[in-house]
Amino acid sequence: MINSRVLRQFIAVAEELHYGRAALRAGIAQSPLSQAIQKLEAHLGTPLFVRNKRSVALTPAGTVFLEEAYQWLRYEEVAIQRTRGASSGETGQLSIGFIGSVGYGFMPELINRFRQEFPQVLLRVVEMTTKDQLEQIQGRALDVGMLRTPLPVAAPQIRTRAYQRDRLVVALSASHPLARRKRIALRQLAGESFVSFSREKVPAAHAQLIAVCGAAGFYPSIEQECSQVASVICLIAAGLSVALVSGNLTSLIHPKVSYVPISDQTPYLDQEVSLAWRENDSNPALHALLDVARAITPASG
Repeated sequence: MINSRVLRQFIAVAEELHYGRAALRAGIAQSPLSQAIQKLEAHLGTPLFVRNKRSVALTPAGTVFLEEAYQWLRYEEVAIQRTRGASSGETGQLSIGFIGSVGYGFMPELINRFRQEFPQVLLRVVEMTTKDQLEQIQGRALDVGMLRTPLPVAAPQIRTRAYQRDRLVVALSASHPLARRKRIALRQLAGESFVSFSREKVPAAHAQLIAVCGAAGFYPSIEQECSQVASVICLIAAGLSVALVSGNLTSLIHPKVSYVPISDQTPYLDQEVSLAWRENDSNPALHALLDVARAITPASG
């Protein structure tokens, strides 16, 4: 049977072309080395060396086998390195889901830092709703999600950790009478029509809108529902509605949209971005990502 030990013994003989020196290099006696080469030749069915009392030379078959032996050992070393890398999170693959709003804040910073520290990990990053993320994490189609917490449904097998906190702002058409205000009180929006994130697809954001407006003493008139951030902003730009969106979306510049802070102090305006993953998931690349997230947000705990 051919193994790495036999290959190294063969390479020693092929490079030294002297059994005595090759035996010293391989760390065995000359007689066992000669027997090992003979067994290798018998296994291959062809001589690898031409021997006489004065010299040792490679046969044409031996020259070919030497190149193959080098390649074999290189593959072995690569396999060892990749295996060790996978166990430490340095290689492998990771599938990541994210809600659209974190694409303008936490997500790019985390992904960029992770790619710098772990360039060999293959990443699949997909935008999807919180609901879809939770389903795919539980179904093992997704390793980790970036979403808003608290979660809209009970998920006992999923762990979460908050990494960023944010506050809602008002998004409205640049031509809206309130667009030039430095701050807006929620009561000033009581007569407005709202665009909300979908009750079915983004239940937490939908529920937060109801809670925020309820704390201000009114129920929002929801005339449009969307699942994606870009759709909400497009409807705002068209002047159809107003919306309450995450403060980090102010970096999403649109010439026809204004973002105005809210003067109310209700805690319902606060949001948090969290990572979610399967409890007891042993994927080293996942834990490497969690460590990077912790490093860039040390105050998150």
